[in-house]
Amino acid sequence: MSPLATVQHYFDLSNNRDLEKVFKLFALDATYSSDNTGLYFGISDIRDMMQNFFDHYPELHWEIHSIQETTPQIIELDFTLRGTDTRGEKIIRPGIERIVVVSEQLRHIEVRNT
Repeated sequence: MSPLATVQHYFDLSNNRDLEKVFKLFALDATYSSDNTGLYFGISDIRDMMQNFFDHYPELHWEIHSIQETTPQIIELDFTLRGTDTRGEKIIRPGIERIVVVSEQLRHIEVRNT
């Protein structure tokens, strides 16, 4: 699977809330950095953060507006995240995400608000 296809698969799984398959895409020593949640190292920390995030937002959907391969292993996309938290409050959060993919594994994710 190409890096672009891997990232598209990652978002399909995320939109379907299939976290177990999402976690299998990450390298064991992956890093994740987000304006909204902080910096994480390793699949264990990333798993805990993502599980907590999905638990807090029982309704989430990423709409991808554009996606491109900026180098052979780096994918950049423009998105809007829409969701509803456990209190029923809605969020609409536009952002840019950069994802490093090596050998079909997510090595680094960087999420920035726009």
